[in-house]
Amino acid sequence: MTLSDRNSPARRLTAVAPPKPGIGEGVAPYLLVAPMLALLFVFTILPCLLTLVLAFFETDILAGTMRFVGFANFTKAFSRGGLINSIGVTLYYMALTVPPSMVLGLLVALGINGLSRGRVFWRAVYFLPVAATLVAMSIVWRWMFVGRRGLIDQTLGPLTGLTDWLNANALSLPAVAVVGNWQQIGFVAILYLAALAAVPRHQLEAARVDGANAWNRFWHVIWPAIGPTTVFAGIITSVNAMRVFDSVSTMTGGGPSRSSQTLAHLIWERGIYFFDIGGGSVVTLVLVALALIATFLQRLLTTRLEKAGTR
Repeated sequence: MTLSDRNSPARRLTAVAPPKPGIGEGVAPYLLVAPMLALLFVFTILPCLLTLVLAFFETDILAGTMRFVGFANFTKAFSRGGLINSIGVTLYYMALTVPPSMVLGLLVALGINGLSRGRVFWRAVYFLPVAATLVAMSIVWRWMFVGRRGLIDQTLGPLTGLTDWLNANALSLPAVAVVGNWQQIGFVAILYLAALAAVPRHQLEAARVDGANAWNRFWHVIWPAIGPTTVFAGIITSVNAMRVFDSVSTMTGGGPSRSSQTLAHLIWERGIYFFDIGGGSVVTLVLVALALIATFLQRLLTTRLEKAGTR
């Protein structure tokens, strides 16, 4: 073999060609993700499948028996009226908490991000409700909403004429929503602060040099950059609103007259308090379906807003 043959392109490509992966190397990625897939199956997929199966059976926990009843649990759940009422209450609670917490969380994040000093302090202040135990905080808020003697009635009552919130059908759920917003605003603000830190500074400077005002810089530069965070925050806050239970159980117990009974509280009432496993499973499936629908709608809406902001 001559020197020119050794230095030829074909010879060099053959020399640096990577070796073929062995059988073990092809299996290794699956072995690495196998523990996570096993945990996902045990703690997520399997409970969903069991819930779906239990929805078609009448289960007697004390006797330890199960009897197939088909769609009878679905018929009873919808005919009682409690499920329809809880769906409406849950959607109303979402409307009272998700948009306000998203908007106020974004405003708080923009305000903190614009500070030259004290960012760490205000981050901690707004994150404290997230770290606090919701049951304990709900007890404090229940004391604040006590009729005639609570802080809310003594301060806002004379100004608004609204008193005894927890015992009024029209005010019990808004009172619980106040606690939900109080806790979620800090969580949303922290998410947006992380997203604002990743906004390209050179794009903001270029927009400022071109004469764009604060609104145009936000709509055309910041908003598209924080779009994925908006989707994530919207999904998380919606799911949290759908499964709210602690504050409802502590402050109102679902009353008065079921005016604040959400789907999560109805699941507890049917499946645990009354031992109606089949009925509780039906309500759980409805809650999962609503969560999937809300996730899809928020993803669709946010995608359209991002496209509109980039035009």
